[in-house]
Amino acid sequence: MKKKFFFFVVIIALSTTVSAQLKTVESTCSKSNFASQTDSITTKQTVGIAIDLLPPIMSATTGNLGYSAQLWYGYRKFRVRGVIAGFQMPDQLIGNDDFKDLKTTATALIFDCFKNNNFEGWWLGVGFEMWDKTISSKIDNKAYDFKDYAATAGSGYIFKLYKNFYIEPWVAVHYVLNNEKVSVGTTEYKTKKIQGEVSLKVGWHF
Repeated sequence: MKKKFFFFVVIIALSTTVSAQLKTVESTCSKSNFASQTDSITTKQTVGIAIDLLPPIMSATTGNLGYSAQLWYGYRKFRVRGVIAGFQMPDQLIGNDDFKDLKTTATALIFDCFKNNNFEGWWLGVGFEMWDKTISSKIDNKAYDFKDYAATAGSGYIFKLYKNFYIEPWVAVHYVLNNEKVSVGTTEYKTKKIQGEVSLKVGWHF
């Protein structure tokens, strides 16, 4: 819990730094550049929250609880997100019949850029993720802990439903940077290098 609290403190600090830097960049741009944009700015700066539906739905299929929470800060067409999620993957998707009960706690820091103003429409993002994992072996009935570190890139679209309440379908590709694995006897498990993800978020911002 202390690690998660520290993670969000870091997010807030980074958000403040990003805001100051973006204001500096803004001052160097002419007003005519912004006036030429087709969409007017009604929300220049904001803070938002969101939940991702995939972790709780995936965990529910295994009879377990999952969660996902995102806190984000936006300035003009830029957004920085802090993410925490916990879920259990169905055994059928693990890819090795000698293992079961793959549980993941993920934390991430993502930077996004929107095509339009007001934090709606298309966005593209890149970032870094850390996955704390636990997996159990069917051979010795023991649980093993390991970590994965991944670079991530994704895109999505924000639909405003009512004022600043929105839904956000999105896709992402993750590339695992390390090669940690769990070996039991003659069998082993390690995370696939490249993974895809498709999901839907529900959120709101000030």
